[in-house]
Amino acid sequence: MASYWFHRNPLKATKPVPFEAMKKASSGKAVNELITHMKSTRSRLLELISKHSSDFDDLSATFMEYLSFVKGLTDAPGESGGESKLRYVELFRWTNSLGGRVPSVQSDSYFELISMSTNVAIWYTKHASHLADNDEINLEEAKKVHKCLKQAAGLFLFIKESLLPKLPAKDERGVDTDPRVMEAYALQCQAEAQEITLARALELKHKPSVVYALAMETSKLFIQAEDSLKTLDPSTFGKWSTYLKMKAVFYEAHAFCCFGEELLKEEKCGESIKVLRHSKTLFGQCESLCKQYPKMKGAGTIARPERHPFFQKLGPLVKLHLEKAERENGFIYYHKIPEELSRPPEKQVYGLATPNDFSLPPHNPLWTEDLYKGLNVKPGNPADASAPQVDKSEITPVMEPDVAPEKPPNPKASSGCVVS
Repeated sequence: MASYWFHRNPLKATKPVPFEAMKKASSGKAVNELITHMKSTRSRLLELISKHSSDFDDLSATFMEYLSFVKGLTDAPGESGGESKLRYVELFRWTNSLGGRVPSVQSDSYFELISMSTNVAIWYTKHASHLADNDEINLEEAKKVHKCLKQAAGLFLFIKESLLPKLPAKDERGVDTDPRVMEAYALQCQAEAQEITLARALELKHKPSVVYALAMETSKLFIQAEDSLKTLDPSTFGKWSTYLKMKAVFYEAHAFCCFGEELLKEEKCGESIKVLRHSKTLFGQCESLCKQYPKMKGAGTIARPERHPFFQKLGPLVKLHLEKAERENGFIYYHKIPEELSRPPEKQVYGLATPNDFSLPPHNPLWTEDLYKGLNVKPGNPADASAPQVDKSEITPVMEPDVAPEKPPNPKASSGCVVS
């Protein structure tokens, strides 16, 4: 059922890293042990990432362990610190989440750090979908989904703000090291986390004004995410961008439906009609975007929001409130319908989802200062990623589980929301 509601981009694929440069730098037992642990931890992490059902804590711990190893490639261990002399000695090959099978190849250890972190953040979104893929989800499961999405948002934000500036500037558009791509990912995750907050508010039957505020803030996040992709190639980002726009319009329609309902209760019938007609127009636009979305170019799973009960209930709900407002206005109020669209006064919005903070772990204990000093490597001597002999062949995509639903969702919640 989450597969009806969430769009997910593919995981990144990579080639094994033998860490040959480190082997050549020293043949000591400690170095061999370090390399063995780095390779095995990387391999285990990639295996966990390939399964959407992997344990959250297990994967997160393995991720942090691998980062503690990569730390020695980016930053020198010991009190002196500074840039590691190993930063540029290894070649790393990674596909881009929307770039097909042809990899990007770089000799910068920050590229490995960014690529693996991006893959883990994408996994958090897929694990959230996996947890949400039931007709009935209890409060504890909803909290786990919420946590996954906030964790993903925080990690994407950390990559954009703290890691991407470490890479030399390159004129590459639409790759995962493009800040616009990371911005879109972070905002999408934050918006989807807020969807869960909104679903909870609906199920607890909070006042329409509360739901309106949450829905509008959620819509704004999806709009910002879609704006991040506007200058990128539509043949690659069209599908993802259309999904974000569709979600933005849907929640704006939902917000004005709630506001129109509240105006009707306050006997402001003319204003209510104007607002509800606007909601109806927005919902029509959303239906059109739902039809466009699967036809757009680009990778990723195809969501079917128009088949989800939460989506299907909004159109009739807008119609119900609008017909009531027009009927009451014709019999009782005779209010003039204003030309200007009313909006509620801005108030502090509670329950907004914020990304979880993320920070890199310290060096792994195997990275001793003596071991590092014993490595015979000249700093600032990058491996040539553009050399003809460098392997830039296509990489087989990660084999991910099939998330296509067997039947339409049938949640018991009155609102049609699944996560509540």
